[in-house]
Amino acid sequence: CLYLGACLDPPHRAIVTELAVHGSLWDALRMDLSAPFVCSDGTKGGSLWPDSLFGDTTTTTINNSSERIKRKGNPGTATPPAGTWPWCLVKKVAAGAARGMTYLHNGSPPVLHRDLKSANLLLDDSYTVKVADFGLSRLKAQERSMTGNCGTVQWMAPEVLANQSYAEPADVYSYGIILIELLTQECPFDGMSPIQCALAVLNKGLRPDIPPWCPPSLEALIRSCIAQSAESRPTFSQVLSALDTMS
Repeated sequence: CLYLGACLDPPHRAIVTELAVHGSLWDALRMDLSAPFVCSDGTKGGSLWPDSLFGDTTTTTINNSSERIKRKGNPGTATPPAGTWPWCLVKKVAAGAARGMTYLHNGSPPVLHRDLKSANLLLDDSYTVKVADFGLSRLKAQERSMTGNCGTVQWMAPEVLANQSYAEPADVYSYGIILIELLTQECPFDGMSPIQCALAVLNKGLRPDIPPWCPPSLEALIRSCIAQSAESRPTFSQVLSALDTMS
């Protein structure tokens, strides 16, 4: 978020930033779209997802590995449910978050967010994403990867949960969970306690369900982001390139 100023006088110490009219992505996903949101092509709201996204099969190459997704059942019946955000808005938010994270990771030294989740993505009046809450962020050490169990469990990468060394791919994993949220509009691992979630992710490779109507190209991107192996995940620059190919 754009820094505007600060109040240092007690008891109301505060940092003042630009106004995020639509609040956090977490909140926005649980509210009706104010407006309706108007896509760049003039389409208003609804759950419009272009037919070009819903092919039978797609092979997507991300991070030098190919992910082949074949849609189950009849593609013609695999449509987003009522209330789903339109594709143009999902893509805008997904690309905006990836663009912000690209900026952080391309810094010198790179900045790792370490607590990337929907509650830390703020939306302005045009649903432009502002990456926020850097309370757990760290500059990446030049000679070593960081360790430490931090962040919110449902969005934490396996290597972070295991208290192993980690780097930029940990943020990419968190982003993949956010992509699933954009589709389901539900809390990841809903109904599970934090410890149940952590053990299932670590020991069973559990991930939130991707909706059966998810376009194959987007599903391939999500699966690459939430791969168990950090080395198999794309960079945010590669995420942006993949999103650009989706009409």
